[in-house]
Amino acid sequence: MHNVKAIVPQDDGFHGSKKLAAEWWYFDGVFGDDYSFHIGIRTFSRKNRGTAILIFELYQKEAIIFEKRKRFSFKDMETTQEYPSVTMLNQSILDFDIQRYKKEGTWVYRLHCTIDDSTADLVLTGITQGFKIETPKESWTVALPKATVKGTIKHNGNTLSVNGIGYHDHNWNYTLLSALTYGKGWYWGKIKSNTITIVWANVLKRSGYQDLLAIVCPDHDTFHNINPETMTFQTIKHQRYKRRTIPSQISLTFKDETKETRIEGSFLMDVQHIHYSKVFFASYWRYHVNIKGSITVNDTTEHMDTRQIMEYLSMF
Repeated sequence: MHNVKAIVPQDDGFHGSKKLAAEWWYFDGVFGDDYSFHIGIRTFSRKNRGTAILIFELYQKEAIIFEKRKRFSFKDMETTQEYPSVTMLNQSILDFDIQRYKKEGTWVYRLHCTIDDSTADLVLTGITQGFKIETPKESWTVALPKATVKGTIKHNGNTLSVNGIGYHDHNWNYTLLSALTYGKGWYWGKIKSNTITIVWANVLKRSGYQDLLAIVCPDHDTFHNINPETMTFQTIKHQRYKRRTIPSQISLTFKDETKETRIEGSFLMDVQHIHYSKVFFASYWRYHVNIKGSITVNDTTEHMDTRQIMEYLSMF
């Protein structure tokens, strides 16, 4: 069972590495007007040398509209270790409101991303408590399991005023050795009801075993780490896509009980659209999925019928 801990802003700051390692910040969101987005900042560096890539992707009715990438030299990137902040060529890309955090304890991020003629100016405000998992192989913080996301997106001469639900996480210390010895890929996603968010993952071990994870995050309350021995993850249906067989329907269930809390969930995820790309040397599929199911916390049950973003990454 993973050791899951609460976080402070320093956990989402830049960590860097004395070894050649990948580190990235990931943001996504789904809006009520059939738009969704992903903005990512990826670095691949050792000490003060390397590269950084800014990524901006916009979807409409779950299909990709554009995929923009801009590469920077690591020397053109400024970061902090104390809290999340990224500046490229003296332009702020990621700005965390550290003063508001100190005053209120609220997690607020501003994203300003411009690539070619496309711009996103977005503010994400946290609703749920963030968490982190640190291992010798890789570390991961989910700073915003659930957040409001508001702002504007400009593309092709049009300006969209957007308002929806967003998510943010951050990975670091992912080295080539991690990829070669730890896992051969993973599934990851979120499930959201009116007041509960589940962040889940399944790391596919080279030994053939599954490393399952589910963190239940109620709005404005403490998260719950589900015992992986109570979880089942199954790929039920599959389809051919770019000469690969990949899942098209996935089920996730769990039933965990402690002295204080009983949590039970059952979900079916149906893939609607697929966007394929490469993440460094790995194949990557970003899914838009329809999710149906329910979660029960003690005596309260919430039913879910929602669309979310999930991913499948494979090293081979």
